[in-house]
Amino acid sequence: MRHRLLSAGALLVFLAACSGGNTASTLSDQTAATQATHRAPAAVADALTNVVSNPGFETGSLSPWTSCGTQTGVTVTTTQAHSGTYGVLLGSTAKPEVNGTDGVCQTVTVPAGATLTFWVYEGANDSISYVDQEADIRSTSGTQLAQLYAEANSTNGWVEKSFPLSAYAGQTVQLYFGVKGNGYSKDDVYEYLDDVSLTGSAASPSPVPSATPTAKPTATPTASPSALPFACNNAQFNTDQTEFENGTITADQLVDICGSVTQVLAKKTTSSGTHGYFYVELPSGYQIEIVSNLDAMAEASTDQPPSTWPWVAVNQYVYVQGRYYYDSSSSQGVDWTEDDTSGSWPNVGYVAVCTASGSSCQKYW
Repeated sequence: MRHRLLSAGALLVFLAACSGGNTASTLSDQTAATQATHRAPAAVADALTNVVSNPGFETGSLSPWTSCGTQTGVTVTTTQAHSGTYGVLLGSTAKPEVNGTDGVCQTVTVPAGATLTFWVYEGANDSISYVDQEADIRSTSGTQLAQLYAEANSTNGWVEKSFPLSAYAGQTVQLYFGVKGNGYSKDDVYEYLDDVSLTGSAASPSPVPSATPTAKPTATPTASPSALPFACNNAQFNTDQTEFENGTITADQLVDICGSVTQVLAKKTTSSGTHGYFYVELPSGYQIEIVSNLDAMAEASTDQPPSTWPWVAVNQYVYVQGRYYYDSSSSQGVDWTEDDTSGSWPNVGYVAVCTASGSSCQKYW
């Protein structure tokens, strides 16, 4: 059940009267949430609200997005859609490749704790020296503030990208998505875009706490470690993450983590089955994606989860045992949280869903 994404969380995007030039350094954040082919578009719960308008182009038109490249070939299309009926095509799937840039922009105000996620379906048969698919954060005047990524990739399907934008909290910026090329007659470059989500806390960007505390539990249950209902070793996860980042380890790791659920996404059916996705915030503040094979969990002889997803909710406290995979800082997560594992991974994992205080848990596997 290894659902590796392209990548590459994690989390967010861009806009303006744009050129494809790399005038700013690529944005890098080792706490970026995972971006994976197995993730569904962000269906933000409770305090999380998508500030992007017409995020899936389901109006059948661009507005309030604008075409902001040197070319004007942006097309809202039904040829490819990650969800719903429509997506948008940047560039062209036919030769010659675009001569200049072809992109879309939208002006947004970035919320506190912001994460940008979106889905792309990319194709290119030229090198990064001449073409790219990219996303940028731009000022309202079109100046590039940061480039989130730039690549010349062929994904052969939809993949999700995710970037943190908390550094821009409270600012009004442009989100830009686009492709560039030099018009070479024998090559093409394109990118379909869909399900753009920029979410964050509904609270003000000010760090001053609100007058009414939220129901979110403290980072660690008040019970002593010996009284925890299930295994939890967040410190070991942090160590594993650091060693992955440093290249000290490369093999997947068995982890036991616990924390509050911050986001629950829609289930998604892929070639490997139907999967449920949610995010857990650890004491460090890092949010890791949890992937559960719903088909496999439904086959368990005992401790089956409810047949209707989701069976976990925002602000609940969870204990998760599973396989921690790390492809890159923006492509990581925990899966194999059930007994449908392979010979190469013999460990049986689980998800224990508890109240916000970390008690009264129900174990599923």
